[in-house]
Amino acid sequence: MSKNKLLTLLLLPWIAAGCTGTEEDAVRHFIAHRGATMRCTLAGENSREAVRLAARAGFDCIETDVRWTSDSVLVAVHDATLARTFTYNDGRPVPKETAVSDVSYAELRDSFLLKAARPEYRTRVLTLEEFCTECRDCGLRTFIEPKKVTPEWVYPQLIAIADRVFGRGNYVVTSNNDANDRIRLEMGIRDIPLMGILYQSTYEHIASLGNTIMAVSAARFGKEAYFAHVSRAKADGFETESHADDFEHFDRINHADIDYVSTDLLAPDYTGQGETIYRSRGRDAAKIAAASAASGKMEFGAIYLDLEWCGSATVTLAGQTFTLPETESPRRARHQLLVFDAIPVFGIASPSEDFRIKRISLRIVRF
Repeated sequence: MSKNKLLTLLLLPWIAAGCTGTEEDAVRHFIAHRGATMRCTLAGENSREAVRLAARAGFDCIETDVRWTSDSVLVAVHDATLARTFTYNDGRPVPKETAVSDVSYAELRDSFLLKAARPEYRTRVLTLEEFCTECRDCGLRTFIEPKKVTPEWVYPQLIAIADRVFGRGNYVVTSNNDANDRIRLEMGIRDIPLMGILYQSTYEHIASLGNTIMAVSAARFGKEAYFAHVSRAKADGFETESHADDFEHFDRINHADIDYVSTDLLAPDYTGQGETIYRSRGRDAAKIAAASAASGKMEFGAIYLDLEWCGSATVTLAGQTFTLPETESPRRARHQLLVFDAIPVFGIASPSEDFRIKRISLRIVRF
């Protein structure tokens, strides 16, 4: 018997007719990391388009970065240099050593474009104020990240801009803990929420700053330490944040009490946004896979998988392939990915002999 035929037989009893899985168990917030850019393909990092696409996809939070030009204008740029996220107007690459702080704002605005796959999304840099205004108008809670080596004059200007756009206390300053110490301990500001990164400091120090979100890395901590840190933070009344782009780290987040999920590639939890163009209701896995392929190439959308299984198998979802952990008892997992200019593919391969799907839901959404 072929593997494909065996898999189809194994999957027959997995779901009652019409069952479509469950929605998320708890409300949590997804942060579009530098906007919805899918790593400078869908849109340019920290661009106006990335903000609007994030809102379209259902994100309710966004993160941006702060750099400064040679004439002291604060701009929404992540790297210290231009090479990774910018090109010249004619598409030529920018030399690696070209620093943001060595270029005037007028030159940065007029001579360079943010990288994106489609020409219409290769747009101009935004000032921090322009970026924040766009976020406010799109209803996105904004996390602002000063970089580790930031001149003292930047902080008062950053705070003045954010206060003017959002109002004091209606945004979050995040980043290295040096920035948090500068704001709390040197400037004496207590009413701006901060996010402290745990692997860069101690739990006690971040907690002592007050009005702080505890960022617990799903990648840098082992499984036991990760869950211990999250549990401690929640017991002490702190909100928590973790970043994920792949199945392994998102699966860990899904089994923890996390309030904010930061991501470059994940889709935010489905809450009715966009247009659902497919939702699984059948009993045949091969038909589900065929239906996902038949949905065709999407300009911008998402695919959501929710399943419960025993055994182990390899899953392909959109552009990612991952292995379901071996389990004897039924185990639930979810994965959800943004899709740009691609077919939202789904498939299961290489199942173990004892692989069984107990419940499954697949949803494809166009934004």
